[in-house]
Amino acid sequence: MALNKTVFFMATSAAKTLPQSIAEVIFVGRSNVGKSSVINALCFRKNLARTSKTPGRTRSINVYSIVMKKWLIDLPGYGFARVSFKEKELWNKMIEECIVQRKSKKTVYVIIDAFVGPTELDFNMVDWLKAHKIPFRIIVNKCDKVLNLVSKEEINTKTRELFKIEPESVFMVSAKKRSGFEKLQLDITKFLALK
Repeated sequence: MALNKTVFFMATSAAKTLPQSIAEVIFVGRSNVGKSSVINALCFRKNLARTSKTPGRTRSINVYSIVMKKWLIDLPGYGFARVSFKEKELWNKMIEECIVQRKSKKTVYVIIDAFVGPTELDFNMVDWLKAHKIPFRIIVNKCDKVLNLVSKEEINTKTRELFKIEPESVFMVSAKKRSGFEKLQLDITKFLALK
């Protein structure tokens, strides 16, 4: 699968410095939800995206190239990271510039925590994406923490109802166990038109 050929391309704090792409898959989520771990598991790699137990480590737009001008993009986490208000405002601007102002073909994957559940910030992000008519999906990470309490079907149904989306727009994974990624990998390769 083409995703295993993914390499780090560049990091920037300003979306306007990014070159033009053909298509982009963008990952967003609150701090400490496991975005970097999801990217690593998705691409069959251990250290492609840097992971940390400290929330807010991703402070730039990190771009990973799969093939020429087809990217995965990791954006800074929103939420409780211990940074200044000014820096959070800069992150918000960075996210908006990357998602809304760039005219490339794109889809956004909002990563939520299965154990914590969707937060107000997650709902705000989804409402914001809907308002800007940006295509999006939901990735429910850390499913391994709750499967002894609730089934995948129940998680899927609840997520669909909360966010008012279709069943095929919800992906349940565990980056820690590296499980549940087949459906997500197929969805991304289809969007990016990868063979």
